Amino acid sequence: MSNKEWFSQARFGMMLHWGLYSVLGGEYKGQQLGGKDDERGELGEWIQTYFRIPIAEYEQLTKAFYPLGFDAEEYVLLAKQAGMNYIVITSKHHEGFAMFQSDVDPYNVVDATSYKRDIIGELAAACKKHDMKLGLYYSQEVDWHEPDGGGYNKGFKKSLLQRSAWSNDWDFPDKEKKDYSRCFEKKIKPQVKEILTKYGDIALIWFDTPGVITPEQSQELYDLVKSLQPDCLVNSRIGNDKGDYTSMGDNQVPGGKKNRGMLYETAGTLNDTWGYKSYDHNWKSVGDVISLLTRLASRNVNYLLNIGPDHIGRIPSAAQNILKGVGEWMKVNGEAIYGTEPSPYNVELPSGPVTEKGDSLYFVLNQPQDKLQIPGVLNQVESAFLLGVGEVAFTQENGMVTVQLPELTDMLYPVVRLTAKGGVKVDEGIIEMPDRTFTLATLTAEIKGDVAVGRACDMEKWVDETASLSWTVNAVEAGDYAVQMSVNGLYGSEPQTPVVALSANGETITKKLTPAGDLDALLNRYHKGMIADVGTVRLNQGENTITLKLAEKVERDMFRFASMKLTRQ
Repeated sequence: MSNKEWFSQARFGMMLHWGLYSVLGGEYKGQQLGGKDDERGELGEWIQTYFRIPIAEYEQLTKAFYPLGFDAEEYVLLAKQAGMNYIVITSKHHEGFAMFQSDVDPYNVVDATSYKRDIIGELAAACKKHDMKLGLYYSQEVDWHEPDGGGYNKGFKKSLLQRSAWSNDWDFPDKEKKDYSRCFEKKIKPQVKEILTKYGDIALIWFDTPGVITPEQSQELYDLVKSLQPDCLVNSRIGNDKGDYTSMGDNQVPGGKKNRGMLYETAGTLNDTWGYKSYDHNWKSVGDVISLLTRLASRNVNYLLNIGPDHIGRIPSAAQNILKGVGEWMKVNGEAIYGTEPSPYNVELPSGPVTEKGDSLYFVLNQPQDKLQIPGVLNQVESAFLLGVGEVAFTQENGMVTVQLPELTDMLYPVVRLTAKGGVKVDEGIIEMPDRTFTLATLTAEIKGDVAVGRACDMEKWVDETASLSWTVNAVEAGDYAVQMSVNGLYGSEPQTPVVALSANGETITKKLTPAGDLDALLNRYHKGMIADVGTVRLNQGENTITLKLAEKVERDMFRFASMKLTRQ
């Protein structure tokens, strides 16, 4: 099996951010990353640039880096216990310190510390022993230890305090003297060659934060990887539209399903940081992780879940307990995740995410219920099965399959498998859901004008008030429908609320969007969004045309439409 085939089936992996920053644990000279005006705080691995710590001082951390608690086999076995199929670890992050022995630069874990052990080498050996795929993160541009490290065209990293520079502008303040090509030739290419020739088969290289890297350099780096390990996958953050698969934005759940046959992955954090912060205890629950994993699988996206080991190499006990809890769920329900295709429905059902494999559809239930109603089924269903329990009764009438369920109060995200000969066929258009709602997204819209469908939500650019989205919906009977719109802001920014014009059957509502609530907490934690009231429209029985426009021009990228929901009154 090629790595592309493997990756398309893997669905769940572990990411590890680990380096010298772990020694500081988010604190420097009595100060913690972030502050009272910074709700999330800065990320642990960005501490050097946040506090603008000089290289000469930061290098002293090598004297304290002695991870007695590191056991490569424990890492691998924990990942397997959680149901994960691959591990990606930081071989070199933005601080420039390598977690492997490098002949290119002595600033590495073997030559610069008294620990004298090759972290990447030991993890590679453990992965091979336990049949776990290994991927290596490598910061191919930003390197604060190098005078010519990239990122110097980006200014400051977006945060509420705007304090973290992308490049080292405290030791090397003269931007005009910087030339990334020197760093690229002297360090980046030679170290990439090292990690691809010293540790056996590498499943993927996880590059990050392209900025000044040119298209020619991205191509050269890509070609270098393929010349050394042809089957090694390269993520899209190599830059300049190169790579074998798409890395979504950090912690992103896309608004719509992604194309079958293409490869996608979201890297997300188990708490709020990537690199270890001793005081970040804002852990996701077992249920949170399962919810994100199932939502991403239903959209054809792998979930790469990050943990930051501490300064002595321990994975925090809270993280271990969460992963073990997810693993218990995966033992029962993993068939609904591994090797699946995205949901055939164009929107998420009220009941929860859907995946497909072979002749079956898998329905993940967001909450306990006594029956599951599945709309738009076009062929005869043969069986319904509650994973971990057994066969359950169902009825089928007029395209609606109703599955009777036992008591589920003690089951976390139970999964129902529906099977039909030749696969369960469903209506992939806009259908009225069992709760008498329609959901309208760009995936099902007729789009006219300057509109860009993005990877994060359904829409990433809509500035032209002459552009429009139109849908045709079939209502079971005439009635009034309340309309709410889900919108997103830029990463960490509040969403904008422009004036919109919504037309249905010749009647038009023109209204400035008014907040009616947040998107669910898991999405709103990193990507601010909200639900906005639009008004009420009248739908006729049968076919109706609904059109959405901007009533006034908005600033580029400041209005991101996700979807509209129509609820019968």
